[in-house]
Amino acid sequence: MSIIDTILLPGSLWLIMFSMGLSLTIDDFRRIAGNRRALMVGMGSMLIVPPLIGIAISVAFAPTPALTVGFILLATCPGGMLSNLMTDIARGDLALSLSLSILVSMIYVMVIPFYAHFALLYFMAVDEQVAIPLISFIWKIVSITLLPASLGLLVNTLKPAIGKKIKGFAKIGGTSILVVAFGFILADQMPVLRQYFDSLFAITLAMNILALAVAIGLSKIMGLIPRERVAIGIEHIIRQEGTAIYIAVTIVGSREMSLPMIMNTPVALVLCIIFVVSSRRSLREHRVTTG
Repeated sequence: MSIIDTILLPGSLWLIMFSMGLSLTIDDFRRIAGNRRALMVGMGSMLIVPPLIGIAISVAFAPTPALTVGFILLATCPGGMLSNLMTDIARGDLALSLSLSILVSMIYVMVIPFYAHFALLYFMAVDEQVAIPLISFIWKIVSITLLPASLGLLVNTLKPAIGKKIKGFAKIGGTSILVVAFGFILADQMPVLRQYFDSLFAITLAMNILALAVAIGLSKIMGLIPRERVAIGIEHIIRQEGTAIYIAVTIVGSREMSLPMIMNTPVALVLCIIFVVSSRRSLREHRVTTG
């Protein structure tokens, strides 16, 4: 299992973040300022709503301190790469989805070390067992997220032809390795998963449904159009679990802590598919109504 912790997880996340960088262009960052109202609503909701809901539910119902921290790590994740594809299928605002994914991910790699560090100190008293210098903690996360993404952007900017050729290999390779790592962690933690399956499933489902409901409600109150609400809603369901699992398993050394993220992958996907089907129908009816 040490190979999983020290090689497969960091390597898969590095490749995934590198492939995300290869998908970015300078124009993507210019587009971020194109729709400021929807962007600010979506970004504010992503940075506030899921963490508050996740912390409240996990503190109240998570069966162990490690799982409490795991749910907090999950709740602070930004939208995942699949959110952009799901938004496109749902006929939501793809430009807004891409902008939210980019901007919230950039903020995430800056703030997640603080979330994780203080969650560990508060819920697990980690400072009494193992030293976690905050600067070192930040560097480990940035080196596996921001640096490969920046490198991918640089390659795509300077050598777009090369970037286009290797993007698919990097994405498929990183995702495949991550799935293998998921499998090994799941097998290793099967006794814990069986013991707490009901709690894990219920908390994960509740976190996603509540975050989605609040995000959609907030978007309606702020007067966003249906396509924008769809994009923001999907960003609240599909998450970037890879970084959170890396923190739990590789940095902290707790495979139990990664179970909320592993549980969230299938739960969020099924919920998102239901939301996509419902959104397509609602958008079609809206177009007919408005002419």
